[in-house]
Amino acid sequence: MKISLILPVYNEQAILGEVLQKYLTELREIAKGIGGAYELIAINDGCTDASLEIMKKEAKLDRNFRIVNFDTRYGKQSAITAGFEAARGDIVILADVDLLNPIGVLEKVLLEFFDGHDIVYAYRESIGFERTKRNMSHRVVSFATRFFGVDGAYMGKANVMLFSRDIADILKEVPEKNKFMRTMDNWVGYEIKTIEYASGYSAPEIKQKVSDASRTAKQNGMKPAFRSTAREHTPSRVYGWALLLLSIMFLPIWIFVGIQYDVMFVWHIVALIVLGTLIFSSILFFIRALMIKRIGIIYNQTQDLIYKVESVINNYKEKY
Repeated sequence: MKISLILPVYNEQAILGEVLQKYLTELREIAKGIGGAYELIAINDGCTDASLEIMKKEAKLDRNFRIVNFDTRYGKQSAITAGFEAARGDIVILADVDLLNPIGVLEKVLLEFFDGHDIVYAYRESIGFERTKRNMSHRVVSFATRFFGVDGAYMGKANVMLFSRDIADILKEVPEKNKFMRTMDNWVGYEIKTIEYASGYSAPEIKQKVSDASRTAKQNGMKPAFRSTAREHTPSRVYGWALLLLSIMFLPIWIFVGIQYDVMFVWHIVALIVLGTLIFSSILFFIRALMIKRIGIIYNQTQDLIYKVESVINNYKEKY
């Protein structure tokens, strides 16, 4: 039995070395334990930093580490498609270059596979308000994707996903250029098993790791655009800045009303502002859902191909 791990990579030099070491270490231990084989397929999605050099270094040390180089950037969905095309394993696992995924997460999803599940979604555990935000975002975006006509059920952003060979072949053969895997997984008709796992780090350790990675990125002249927590940074930051801007815009009104009118009227104004903020937040989530549906089309308006492979490193063929 062979395990294939697909890893889309785009400008991750600040954390790539550490993440690759963790994944490769666990894959070796798992392969040894089940008496099988493994491969890690990294998709170089047009990296412009030192990510490719880091990957080449690992490829020289481990012939089971394969690199698929795109000739330019095509986007994560295209990288995933290329990974499914390249994967030769009986089990296919898809993961992010994620700083907080601990050693042991691959074993957790594999245990679910051996328990009879063909598709497994693994979510890193969130606690407190982070969990509340994730659940709210998931419900709103799920509704919005249905509203905008995305096929399948939106399952949210999983940190690690596992597919049996049969499922991987189905997803690989789907002819659409503009694929969105997080609904296609559900569309194929198989039950999806969901599990949670802890990051393996305490809150101070997480803060320190993110800080160290940010510093490394800045020292190399790169933006720290890596995924360091369970949530997507860009939509969250847009959401936060938009709410802050909205609050600042209403600040003069608060001051004026407080001076001119009684306190009860001020509270009515505050209630209206809260209601407006909620409506504004909902609009942002709908825009995000619309982008989810349309981003692939944007990528492919100027090209006929989903992706073009420039070269493959460690592209060996083996007999079973």
